[in-house]
Amino acid sequence: MISGKYGRRALLFGIGTTAGALALGSRIWNDATASLPSSTSSAPTASGSPSPAPDDPFRPVYHYTPASGNLADPNGLILHQGEYHLFHQQDGTWAHAVSPDMVHWRALDTALGHDALGLAMSGSCVVDGADTSGLVPGGGMVAVYTSTEGGEAQSLAYSTDRGRTWERFAHNPVIANDGRTDFRDPKVFWHEPSRAWVMVVCAGDHVEFHRSTDLLGWERAGDFGQGAGSHAAVWECPDLFPLTDAVTGETRWILTVSIGANGETGGSSAQYFVGDFDGSAFFPEDTAIRFTDAGQDFYAAQSFEHVEGRRVWLGWMSNWNYPYGLPTGDWHGEMSVPRELSLTSRDGGRVLLQNPVPELDALRGRAIDLSGTGVTDSTTDLGSGRVVDLDLVLDISGAEDVWLTLAAGRVDGRDQEVRVGVSSAAGVLYLDRTAGGVRTVQTEDGGTADFALRRETAYRPAGGRVHLHVLLDRSSLEVFVDDGAPAGTFLVLNDPDAQGIGLGARGSATILSGTLTPLVSAW
Repeated sequence: MISGKYGRRALLFGIGTTAGALALGSRIWNDATASLPSSTSSAPTASGSPSPAPDDPFRPVYHYTPASGNLADPNGLILHQGEYHLFHQQDGTWAHAVSPDMVHWRALDTALGHDALGLAMSGSCVVDGADTSGLVPGGGMVAVYTSTEGGEAQSLAYSTDRGRTWERFAHNPVIANDGRTDFRDPKVFWHEPSRAWVMVVCAGDHVEFHRSTDLLGWERAGDFGQGAGSHAAVWECPDLFPLTDAVTGETRWILTVSIGANGETGGSSAQYFVGDFDGSAFFPEDTAIRFTDAGQDFYAAQSFEHVEGRRVWLGWMSNWNYPYGLPTGDWHGEMSVPRELSLTSRDGGRVLLQNPVPELDALRGRAIDLSGTGVTDSTTDLGSGRVVDLDLVLDISGAEDVWLTLAAGRVDGRDQEVRVGVSSAAGVLYLDRTAGGVRTVQTEDGGTADFALRRETAYRPAGGRVHLHVLLDRSSLEVFVDDGAPAGTFLVLNDPDAQGIGLGARGSATILSGTLTPLVSAW
């Protein structure tokens, strides 16, 4: 997303700023015990959760954040020579980190700064192993990104040393701007059936497909999107990849796009389509609206290329209503955990499933068994902590509303909490931070935006049972329901001392099986 001379985002980025280093978790975390408030000390406690840093209480422990500066869209996600590469937008540049497992990240120097063609905005990376471009003898990485001088256009950079240093292509852009305002965020991949590189790029209210045999010369092949799905705002940050339906065994292509800030969806959001792709055109099974996330803060998600047998993505946990206005000090923005994607058939349609990658299990501490815990017309304590994994199967057949209360506590005489719940009466899953302690946050133009929000999505549990898998990390909440749909993402700004975790119900609910597990720092 871009603005002003360079498009919408440039107004936020501060032209000429150098991207900062990254930190994942805090630089000064201490191990500690996450325990219940003294008034409820008889309930189980979870040991191993890191203590909040007094000067940086919202910095997450196992989510990627910048050490300073403004993080935005993930870019160029790829596995190459045993390293996962994560690039991301930071002040109009490509910040860069590598990891052996998508969990423990190490900062590298900024990959792409500003140049004569302006900013290096969002895009993707490929491994040109056969050197089809002639730029990487012996094979190497090629980044395809949106440059901004003279209008949004698509440009290249390349690396022959595992992404440590980068050179711009001497004849950028490879696809020039033809006068349009919105033309950005190229996702490129090799399409083996048609033996060509394919680019899907957003062009306002639709995406375009371009083809190339060498990454240098591109031919427009088709487009998709006019009249399909949500058009509440401009389309951005596309992705396109195949998945096999676990029920039918059929392979289908998933096309995802993010949707800019707008009043209809209460901020920015994202959606996906399911269909077929022949290398030139996308054929949707339908044009219905399918939102990617049931919360407020999951945007610009991109998937890793070259991960054999898996499709994994992560997204920017923020919203264009308040991209850099949260009270987190000199850093803003964090990534979601990596999520493994799959496809299933349900209720006559296909559904995208998202689940945390198993690599996160390396961070698990000693679990507390919560099986058998019940509640009737009240709330019962489950434990405490702000860096935890809560994985529960509940019988909610006897309740009209059941919820988890998270980041709960009494602060300055007022109760704070965030809720994740299922209202059987209303037929919805909800995420609710209206009692989270922060009512408004700063917007990009110096105004204020509502932060005390409740988000809902249609949901009815099968057989009166629901599986809730919740990841809580100081300033964020991610929930994965049943087999991975719905999924919801919320930023959390409750006071750092609000640590309580509980189960509440109108009616009766029981935890059939479940654990509360502290997570240790990935940094």
